[in-house]
Parts: sequence; structure tokens; C-alpha cells
Amino acid sequence: MSQRYVVIDLETTGNSPKKGDRIIQFAGTAIENGKIVDEYSTFIYPEQDIPVFIEELTGINNEMVKSAPVFEAVAPKIADFLEDSCFVAHNVLFDLSFLQEELKRCGFEGFYGSTIDTVELAKIVKPTSDSYKLNQLARDANLEHDRPHRADSDAYVTALLFIELKKRLQLLPLITLKQLYKLSFSLKSEISELLDVLISQKLTRSEVRRLDIETFRGLALKKVNRIDTYRENPSPRFPENHEERLKGIRRTKPEMEYREGQLKMMDTVYESFQESRDSMIEAGTGIGKSLGYLFPAAYFAKETHKTVVVSTYTIQLQEQLLQKEVPKLKEMLPFPIHVVLLKGRGNYLSLAKFERALRQKDDNYETALTKMQILVWLTETDTGDRDELNLTSGGLLFWERLQSDDHTYPGLLQPWSGADFYQRARRVAETADIIVTNHAYLMADLLSKDRLIPSEGYMILDEAHHLEQAASKYLGTRFDYVSVKTQLNRLGAYDQKQLLFRLEKMVREKKLEHVRPISVLEQSLNDFMYEFEQLFYMLAGKAEKHVKNEGPKAMAIKVKENGEWKQVTILAERLIEHLFLLAEGLAERVSALNQLDLGRNALFFLNELELLIVHIDELRLTLEEFFVHPSNYAVYWLNYIPSAPHHGLSLSSQPVSAASLIWETFFAAQKSVVMTSATLSVKKSFRFFKRLLGIENLDIKSEIFPSPFDFAKNMRAFVSSEMPEVNSISLEGFTDAASAHLIAIAKAARGRTMILFTSHDMLQRTHHKVKKSGLLEEYTILAQGITGGSKMKLLRNFQSFDKALLFGTTSLWEGVDIPGERLSCLVIVRLPFSPPDEPVTEAKCSLLEKQGRNPFTEHSLPEAVLRFRQGFGRLIRTDRDKGVLIVLDRRITASRYGKEFISAIPQIQWEEIGLNKMKEKIKDWI
Repeated sequence: MSQRYVVIDLETTGNSPKKGDRIIQFAGTAIENGKIVDEYSTFIYPEQDIPVFIEELTGINNEMVKSAPVFEAVAPKIADFLEDSCFVAHNVLFDLSFLQEELKRCGFEGFYGSTIDTVELAKIVKPTSDSYKLNQLARDANLEHDRPHRADSDAYVTALLFIELKKRLQLLPLITLKQLYKLSFSLKSEISELLDVLISQKLTRSEVRRLDIETFRGLALKKVNRIDTYRENPSPRFPENHEERLKGIRRTKPEMEYREGQLKMMDTVYESFQESRDSMIEAGTGIGKSLGYLFPAAYFAKETHKTVVVSTYTIQLQEQLLQKEVPKLKEMLPFPIHVVLLKGRGNYLSLAKFERALRQKDDNYETALTKMQILVWLTETDTGDRDELNLTSGGLLFWERLQSDDHTYPGLLQPWSGADFYQRARRVAETADIIVTNHAYLMADLLSKDRLIPSEGYMILDEAHHLEQAASKYLGTRFDYVSVKTQLNRLGAYDQKQLLFRLEKMVREKKLEHVRPISVLEQSLNDFMYEFEQLFYMLAGKAEKHVKNEGPKAMAIKVKENGEWKQVTILAERLIEHLFLLAEGLAERVSALNQLDLGRNALFFLNELELLIVHIDELRLTLEEFFVHPSNYAVYWLNYIPSAPHHGLSLSSQPVSAASLIWETFFAAQKSVVMTSATLSVKKSFRFFKRLLGIENLDIKSEIFPSPFDFAKNMRAFVSSEMPEVNSISLEGFTDAASAHLIAIAKAARGRTMILFTSHDMLQRTHHKVKKSGLLEEYTILAQGITGGSKMKLLRNFQSFDKALLFGTTSLWEGVDIPGERLSCLVIVRLPFSPPDEPVTEAKCSLLEKQGRNPFTEHSLPEAVLRFRQGFGRLIRTDRDKGVLIVLDRRITASRYGKEFISAIPQIQWEEIGLNKMKEKIKDWI
């Protein structure tokens, strides 16, 4: 490969040169021998107006380019600049294809040399990066990037990034580089040529041996420090006096604030553990909830030499505890504390499986890319935890073939037993003072035969308002068209040379007799695949009638109550028979082969088939439960997406109540369970929450520690008197009025506004109307499920723009922490009642009706009030924040139950006023 690399970036009027879009700025930076040696940049007159959104993005306007040369004038210089070079760009396909079109338009041949995509290269070299956007990568590498979306700045920063990535590649062990090289021919850019150069350099010079790397069975791994199983044995005394406690903390952490609620919470947690009793603690925003339970947990663990388990609902809070709160805790304590993170087994890489996958040839792009990411990551990771990696969707699917599980033959794992990531995590956890985990893993472990977490233990359940939901999800089932087809497609027809072919080949090689012909298995598989598709077409047809013109929706499956489902049941019974015959035929062959003396590869193959048989049996039982013998104590539903009628269909189930599991797993088995959250009570009572968990009759200590913030001073709340009544107008009419209000509110608040919806359909309609109006063109409008990206990415983007609006649904009602002026206005479009026809809500309400209770007052209303409190909590995150709450649902003031919502949040000034007056008050207040 040429040692000259030319890094190119373009700014254009749009994405398609074939549709007439043109370049407005070209920039190139040349690199030789790891140094920048030349730069060329020019504005280009596009012979058309620059669109407004491009001007906002790049800062380049018509005035700046009107005297610039046209592309024809600079094309010779650009062609000369590219000659005998490797073309490098961040997302190379866009820049190269656009430049090619323009060069050809001007009579030049175009560029046909090697290319390197720095996005692709960064994914390999920095597999744990949060984002592969140029801004983020530059920030991570401490590269100054003061003018993003300007070609000269972007090209120069991309050049520096390329030099940095190349240096990181050079540091990798030779064995890793050689493995990357073999896989690199499946990539989209010529990274193979770069790797070839680096390998040659290492071979001609003596490689400096890295002391932090060890090689085992052909894999370079980060050398892990020996696990110290010795648990330090101090027996500190918990400082019960608040002044003494604060004084002790301030010796090492002098900035520690006095928070009465936090200190009282510490008392409650410590006393609960000491007295072996359960407690519920509601801790308002600003209390310092995490340290409020971690501090007493640390003292109790050290005093008693018992492990305390802290469980959260979200991975986000798990990571936050480890990365932010535990370091603070360690500063506060006068003794060392050992805190470890523990996740489900599937989160950890199986080195035995990865070793085998590396030896299997697979030209699939995402599979090759993921293998390359993992090879680099293995030189960096201590944990082997998938969440460290930034994988593509295809990479996540491939991970399922690599993850640790309890089905793999022990003999196949044996060579790697000492380095196994999951077993290492368990060994580290055995010596921990505090284990941080999540509700899903906690329940799985407590119900497992090979459990790590002891019974009769001490637990803190954070985000406890999600406990019932987590237990229901754990007991529930979910499957979809794509995942089932993907699993069974791995078998393939005999002539497709996949698993069935390989199995038959083994059977013939070993001369096995008395097994049913392969044609029988093929027939069962083909019949299943065909009729499974018919089932989903049938279900999609039912859902289409049910949802009419609405967006994505859940629809209850009621086989017992409705004769219309008879055809579905008949079809499901046939599918069950096909699966039974398929699993039986596969198991017969696998069992016969397992009696023979087989090599390691053959055993891995049989193990893979056994796991597939388990999945087939699970699917058979699931179909039977959904459509033939449904439980009276469970709810079944399908999730329908109109844009993907049957391919996008999924089916779910869960128990109507998970109370029995919660009782058996936690309250009957543990010495002390402390539940905490910012929202557990309704009208200062924990009755609703206790009923959800089935523990109404338990003697549980309950405490509410309100937020220390002065909401009356920092907040104003408005209800629009001009919004139509929710129940007196169509959804179309309501979203018309809502979009008009949101446009006015956004302008008054200068963006910085989060809008919370109760349904994605309403969000989509409102978002479309706001965008279509063209009245907020200077604002950045982000919408969950539309803009794209994860919740965290949406929040990052929202905070990075001065004038931004964020439209959100369910997950943005909580777990969002945006302190300061970036979020100054919160709009709640409708009171957050679950739709009465939502399957789980309908089932819970039906059960209450059968018990002679009022489903509205005992379920729908308290659930909505808690969700309203969660939404309200997004706005004021520090004592210096100032904000406005706007509710567009007039039921909050007009209905008899509206006062339940107002009284559920701290006392603030409410006004019901018209839109014009509201705009003025928003401007004055913010």
C-alpha cells in the first residue's frame, strides 16, 4: 500500500449528486510516515442556493461561496491531490461516491485506488467507544475539533484520528494483527492493506513484548491480576449520631453537604438490616438516595462479614452506581470496601465458543467485523462483559453464538476454565462486601440450582417500583417471526449444506443405522416453516382489523373466550406436531452420535444441535400455551406494527400477577429486603405498591423522605384553558391542538423542552404536524422511535443543541437526569393512564372486578399518579434549577380525580390560562 494517505471531507447541498446536489466545500489533508505533510481546502460555488438546514448544520451560506470557484475549476487540483494515494474518510462511501460523480461530470476518470473508512477502522480499534461520530471520537482522543461540519476542520481532525488509530493498531500483538488480517477481506474498505504493512513492520523489527498481555491457545488476552480471595476483616462501628457521621465523612470528603433526609435514610437502612426486617423508603429528588443506602450497607457488610446485594432495574443505574457513586462511597469510608458488578450469564463471552468461531470461515460482513472487535477487546477487557462493546445489530445476533451458557458440554469448556469470564466474575463476587446486580439476574440466580447469592441474605432493591414488572417479565415469554425463522433457518435443507447437511454427513460417515431418514426431518422443517408463515399472516390480519388506522399496538389473544380464534388453534396444533417430530428426529441422531468417540469439533457441533433442540422444545411449549392450553392466570398478546404487518409481529405473555414469585424469592427467603425509589407512594400511602407485590399484610417499615428542593420557588405550572377536552374530540383533533400549543411553547421557552406522550401513535402524529408546519425550522426536533438512536443518544443530542425539543414516550418518563438550563420546560400532553384495552391493564382490571373491587381507583388511577410523579421528577434536578411544567390535558383541573395528580407532587403555583398569556409567563419565568 502507498504510504501516502489523503483524508478527504466534503460539505454538500444534499446527499445525492445524481439528483443535482453539489459540493460547497472540499478539504484534503495528506499524511506520509505518520505526519501531516500537506493540506488543501476551498469553498466551491454550487450554482444553486444552499438549503437552510445545510446552512444551519455547516455555517456555510450563499454569501460565503458566491465568489468561490465552480467545481470544474478546482477538479484538476483535486485529481492531482488524490494521485497515488489511499483515500481516507469518515464514512468513506459518501465522500468517495459524491466526489466520483463530480469528477466524472467534469470529464475526469475518477478515483479507483484503495480506501480506508475511519468509521470502520474505529469500530475495530476502539470497540468500546460509545459512539463512532467524528465529534465523539475526537473528544475521546483529546483532539480539538472547534468547527464540526466544516470540511477543512473535519478533514484535519479525521487525519489526526487516523494517525491515532494507526498507532493503536501498531501496539497490538502480532498474533492479533495476523488474525485481524485474515478477517479484514470481508470489510468494506481496504483495511487489509494497512494491516499487511503493520505486520511486515513487526516481522522486520523485533516485537516488544507487552507485559500486560498473555497468549493462550492462539488468543492474546489482557493479563488479569490474581483474584484476592482474602476479605479484609475490620469491624467498624456505624456512627449513629448524625453529627459524628457527617464529621467522619468530611475528614476525607470535606465538600459533603448536610442532607437530613439522606442521614435519616441511612438510619432506616442500617436499622432494617440490624433488626432483620423489611422496609420501604421513598426518597425524593436531591436526597442522595444511592449513598443513602450504600453507606449503611458498607458498614453492615464490614461489621457482620455478610454480603449485601444491591439490585437495580436498569443497566444504566447499575453502571452509574459503579462509576459514580461507589468511588464517592470509598472516599467517605474509613475502611476499604469491595464492590463488584454481576450480570446474567449471557452477558459474558465464552472463550471456548469464540475460539471455535474464529476457526470457522464466515464471509458475512457483520460477523467478521464483530470477530475483529472482540479480538482487539480481549487485549483490553478485565470482565468479558458484552455491555463494554459497541456492537452492531448483526453483531448482537452473532454474540448469541458466543455467550456463556449452562448448556455447553463441560469438557469443551475445560481448556478455558481458568480464564472463563463468567466463572471469574462469580469468584470475584464470592469475596465481595457489596454485589451490584439487576432485578432480572437476581431473580434468575435466586431460583437457580447453581445460585451464587445466598438465601437469608440482605438486599436493597433500587428502582423498586419496577419490581413487579421485572418479575412479570422474568416469568413471561416473548417470541417473534424473525427470531424463530433465523433460529430454524440454521438447519437449512439438506442441499443447503447447513446444520442438517452436516448432521447427515456425520451419520453416514459413522454408518449409523436405525435412524429415521433425513427426508422425514426435512419434511417436518419445511411444513413448519410454511405454516408458521401462515400463522403470522393470520395473526396480522386479526390485528389489522383491531388497530384500524392506529400506529403500533398490543392486542390481547383470547383463545378461550372467542370462537374466532379456532382456526388459529387448529394451525397452532399442526405446528406443534411438526416441531415435535423435528426435535425427536434431531435428538435421535444426536443421541446416537454421542455414544461414539468423537473429536472436539464434532462435540461442539452436537452441542450446538442440542441447544437448538432445547429452543425447538421451548417454542413448541410456548405455541401450546398461547393457542391451545392458555393459563387462566396469564395474559397473552401480540404486538402489531402496521408498517411490518407479519414480519414485525411479536407475541408476549406474562402472569396477571407476579406476587407469588416476589413473595417466594424475596420476602419468604431473605432476612431483610429494603425497597427504595423516588416514587412508591400514592397519597402518602404505600398501599397500592404493597398490593402489586402481594404483601399487604406484611409488617413493613415505611418511610417517606421528601425532596429538599424548594419547588414553589423554582417552578411554575400551567394548564391550557384552550385545549379541547380529551374525551370530546378525536385523536386527530387533539393532536392538531397539541401541535399548535407545542410550537408556541417551544418558541417561548427557546427550545430546551421535553414533551412526554402516553402513546407512540400520538407522538408520531404530533411530531409530523409540528415538522410539517415549518414554524420551528431553526429548532432541532428529536423524537423517540423516529429520529433514531438509543435513549442515551437522544438525551446526548438534546443537550448538545441550544434550541432543541425532545418528544418522548414511556422510557423518558423516568431515568432522565438533565440538570441546568438544558431542560427548562416539561410538557405532559396527556395524563399517563394506561389504555384500558392494553392487554396487561385489561387483565389486571378484570381480575380486580372479579374480586369485587374498583379497577379505576385501585389500579388505573394510582398507576397513572405514580407515572405522573415520575414525569414531574425530570424537570428540577438540582436546587439551582428553574423550570416550567405544562399539562395539555384539562382533566387535571376539570375532573373529580384531577386533584389526585396535583396533590401527588410538591406544592407549586398552578394557573389555568390561555395560550397567549402562557407564552408571556413562560418567557418571563425562564
